Amino acid sequence: MKVLISGAGIAGLALAHCLGRKGYRPIVVEKSSSLRDYGYMLGLVGTGYEVAERTNLLPALEAVQHNPDRMVYLNPQGEEKFAVEDKALERLEGPHELNLMRGDIERVLYENAADAIDLRFATTIQSIDQQDGSVRVALSDGSEEECDLVVGADGLHSQVRALTFGTEKRFVRFLGCHVAAYILDRSHVPDVASNTTYTLTEPNRSVSLVTTGDSKLVAIFMYRAEHEHRLGTVEAELREVFAGMSWHVPFLLERCSETTDVYFDEVSQVEMPAWSSGRVVLLGDAGYAVSLIAGQGASMALAGAYILAEELTTTPNDVAGALERYEYHLRPKIARIQRVGRRNVGVFLPANRFQLALRDFGIRFAGSAPAAPFASLARKFFTPSGNLYQSRRK
Repeated sequence: MKVLISGAGIAGLALAHCLGRKGYRPIVVEKSSSLRDYGYMLGLVGTGYEVAERTNLLPALEAVQHNPDRMVYLNPQGEEKFAVEDKALERLEGPHELNLMRGDIERVLYENAADAIDLRFATTIQSIDQQDGSVRVALSDGSEEECDLVVGADGLHSQVRALTFGTEKRFVRFLGCHVAAYILDRSHVPDVASNTTYTLTEPNRSVSLVTTGDSKLVAIFMYRAEHEHRLGTVEAELREVFAGMSWHVPFLLERCSETTDVYFDEVSQVEMPAWSSGRVVLLGDAGYAVSLIAGQGASMALAGAYILAEELTTTPNDVAGALERYEYHLRPKIARIQRVGRRNVGVFLPANRFQLALRDFGIRFAGSAPAAPFASLARKFFTPSGNLYQSRRK
């Protein structure tokens, strides 16, 4: 089977890795000129952790994890309000959770898949022509490929989805907030502690600093917004939204204007009645983005890639059946996580000081010893492991 994957992000590289383990050599096209280093911190939990174990990726991912020792929450003056650490942090995070930079996940996947894929950077899909039993794809470098399957793993603003299913506005649900993130040198903010996450939240806006190793920090800005697209530049919008915040925020805004690799996007979900059409299928954020605030985008990208690869390689002569089973096994998990994501907007970005106080109380209680049994139950419900497939196979 000849498979062409659009997108060398987590979902696309994970699928390439899983197919490569089965002896396939997929083509992967990526619009960027190289692997991306920018982004924000992601959690790999539950099913995603299980897939990493099954595909022998876990040791390499553990080697680049950045699990914090402390999570510090600040007051409006930038002073410590409370912190979650030690046993309390273990109760919040639970076992089998890795905190990783998005770029590090992609690099681990690439290093494990590189020998089994034909990766073409600075290349995109221009057109898709489905024929009887195959798909003809025109690429931006002028070449054409005839494939058995095209996989759109090209993110929230998927070109494959637009070419096959229609315009983005039909499927993307804006959750009313934006996120921006960039990496800076730790020497620029010398008073931050190692292995520590700092968060300053005010109504409708939040700034976090995350230490990653000995030399780097990640600055993350989140805020509520009525419009779906930024007005002007990223820097101009952040300066307007975060004006008046104390702590290191003014300095971080200055650094943002000097940084070329700023990740900026809407916080959105993708909801589609079907993830495939003929011999074109969507994977990861392109088909079922759960959003940053749901906290399981990377895990679901890995789970989707694993299930899709297993179904395709088990029945290579029944592509339609494989795509149907892929969706059957994964869709219930996605629906549940998306519901959690929509509720989490108020946790990440409380709308007023009363909601902020409730958020803080909830975090402190969740890390307390009396809450341990409830935290364990919540993790089992929202991040199921050992449960890659539905109980019955269709």
